[in-house]
Order: sequence, then C-alpha cells, then structure tokens
Amino acid sequence: MCWRISMKLIRSLIITLLAVVFACSNASAKCNFGFNLGSDIKQVEEIYGPAFPYSEINLVIEAPIEEVCPNENLGDSFVEFRFINNELAAFSIIVENGFDNAESEKLLLYNYVKSNYGTISDSRPLYWRGFKSWNKNGEVIVYKKMPFQKILEEELYISNKKYNNELIEKLADEEDF
Repeated sequence: MCWRISMKLIRSLIITLLAVVFACSNASAKCNFGFNLGSDIKQVEEIYGPAFPYSEINLVIEAPIEEVCPNENLGDSFVEFRFINNELAAFSIIVENGFDNAESEKLLLYNYVKSNYGTISDSRPLYWRGFKSWNKNGEVIVYKKMPFQKILEEELYISNKKYNNELIEKLADEEDF
C-alpha cells in the first residue's frame, strides 16, 4: 500500500517537473527561422517569395516577423534572409523605426537578445547604443543599436564563421576597401 502511494507521488512529481521544464524552455526559446545556414535559396523562395539583389553578389529575402517567428513579440520588425551563391549565409531581425524611434523604445528586440544570447548592458537599456557580439555554438551573433540620420538602426544578425567571413570578404571587394 505504501509502495503504491509513493509510486503515484513520484509519478506526479515527475509529470509536474516535466511540465515546468517544458513551460520554462518554451517561454525563452529562440526563434526557429525554419532553415539552416547553407540552405538553398529555392527552399526559402518557396515560402517567402523571390529574392532581390542586395548587391552584385548577395541576395536578400525579407519576411514579416509574424510569419517567421509567430511565437515572439518583436513588434514592428521583419526578418531578412541573406544569401551568397544561392546559399543562406545569415539571418537578421531588423526593427522598423520611425523618426520617433518608438519601436526601439519598447525594448522588444533588446530583451529578446538579452534573454536568448546574453547580457548587453548593465544599466539604462533604453539609452544603450553600440554593438554587442557573441560566438556561441558555432554561431556569430551581433546585436546593433545605433543612431543613423535621427533613426535608431536596431538589428540582430546571426551567421556562422564560414558565411560571416564570406560576407565580409565579398562586401569588402564590392566596396574596394
């Protein structure tokens, strides 16, 4: 009799713990972009439409954040898929700001980056400006929040070493650095 009660108690405890772990991991889960770096451009075009040239060597597909990351509250922003040689080289989440910078002031992307990648600033997040980068699990992650012509440019960029280096090289070649 005692053995049956303790087994029921243990089973209930395990189910409760699993439910708590699942709920917590879902609450802070990163956006699943639906593709891996290196994916063929045709796979992304099937879902989000044709790419447009960003430069002579790289193509871009833009998609609404709600379609790519439906479980995230990232406000007025979009996802940019960047390609080199028809291979997915980087993902970006870009905040659409107006002259009042109201979207950035909500700190939605800032808080998303902080909860998924790490600390950005210890004080006054509303006024923080700059770049923060991480190298985690083979990913190159860069968060940027910088003023440009009275608008805050706010972006989360995700790539890997291989594609990040290719993007830098090809863009440098185009700009004749």
